Amino acid sequence: MRISEVAKLTGLNVSNIRFYERKGLLVPVREEDSKYRNYTEEDVCRIKQILLYRKMGISVETIYLLLSEQADVKTVVQRQRTELKSQMENLQGAMDLCSLILKEEKIDNEKLDAYLNYVHEEEKKGRKFAQAEELLEDIAEYTKTNVFRYEPCITWLFRKPWIARIISVGLWIVVLAVPLIHIYAYLVKAEELNLGLLVVYGVMIVIYGTGFFAFRRAEKGHFKEEEEAE
Repeated sequence: MRISEVAKLTGLNVSNIRFYERKGLLVPVREEDSKYRNYTEEDVCRIKQILLYRKMGISVETIYLLLSEQADVKTVVQRQRTELKSQMENLQGAMDLCSLILKEEKIDNEKLDAYLNYVHEEEKKGRKFAQAEELLEDIAEYTKTNVFRYEPCITWLFRKPWIARIISVGLWIVVLAVPLIHIYAYLVKAEELNLGLLVVYGVMIVIYGTGFFAFRRAEKGHFKEEEEAE
């Protein structure tokens, strides 16, 4: 089946499915004649597993270890439940989902829909679950590979997903906040306007912004044939 069909079956958008492929969580086979990706029922089941883990707030890196059987499901889920206890109250839903999973001997494929239906129904009632922040993952990846490419001391820190996100978001906040603060000081406090500084930061914003969008387009480039086919 094509990627649009998979999106309908799983409730995900196409970009999320592509993201999981880029991260190596999903490897659909290619048709010999057309070279298009052909998704199977097993791929759909795998995507549902990924989505279930993501709804628990488990990182993409850890999900890769789970799917490749390099990590134990119960150990990971137990650790995730412990971590969630120290987070915000709006993650209570994700904690309950972990507790539900831990009551089972294993996560049967037949029960994936039941778990996800539980999540969807609880979300309709206003309950909060962990969000699959794939855009934030892309920002962290871009910051690592494009902004700090030649800074090994900094890129080493990106081995930890949460540190990578903090560094990436912090960089973007600084780039955007400094010129805004300067403009605010000029308009409200009548301080001198430093045009040179604004130009420098304006150029940085344009470079980082266009670079990030180009990065995302490049990542999606190898999926273009599927889009044209659909």
